[in-house]
Amino acid sequence: MKNNLHPAESPRVAIPHATFIDLDVPDSVRAACASAQALGPAPHRPSLHVDCHHLRSQRTLGVSHVVSQLLLLRRGGTAVWLHRVNAPLRRCLRLLHLHSLFYFVEPEQDVSLL
Repeated sequence: MKNNLHPAESPRVAIPHATFIDLDVPDSVRAACASAQALGPAPHRPSLHVDCHHLRSQRTLGVSHVVSQLLLLRRGGTAVWLHRVNAPLRRCLRLLHLHSLFYFVEPEQDVSLL
């Protein structure tokens, strides 16, 4: 049976052209899309990574704003990797059937706790 909570977990390999983007910075999505499209066809575009753990915009503007920003990144033609996705955002993406558009990176276990 397929686990719908983690539909597109990332493989445990390094990604050569990774760019982290902060959704809380104004116009960061537009700038990331413009720079990705300037690189040419999709195979040469870097993957965009988003750390979703402490997004101020999710608390102030709502989860729908974050989903909208993520969809804009996807529309830019790049692969979007989501790190440390919180439960409300993960549930919203799943309910809207958008979870298959993104790669979910699960946090590594903290070895300092062992």
